[in-house]
Amino acid sequence: MRLNYLDFAYSTHYMYFLTEFAMVPKDSVIASAGELVREFSHYSDIALAKPVVVTRNGRPRNVLISVKEYERLKERDQMAFRAADTPERFLADIEALASGKR
Repeated sequence: MRLNYLDFAYSTHYMYFLTEFAMVPKDSVIASAGELVREFSHYSDIALAKPVVVTRNGRPRNVLISVKEYERLKERDQMAFRAADTPERFLADIEALASGKR
């Protein structure tokens, strides 16, 4: 995790800073919006391998990810959407199988 003085300055105290990033995956990199603009090529390369969490005023705001990861997530989202459209008769069978009634 890359931190600079401004990241701490935006937080009221250290514990607040830690809790703000509790939802950020451990393998991601954190960069302020200004830092991202100044070093976009650097963070763009990092985003090919892991998410870059972009902060504004010390708070997570956006995530920079690779096109490959974006497409994977979109496909996964579509699969979940299709599962939500499962007809009721199939859902009843699935629930019966899951509960061991069949």
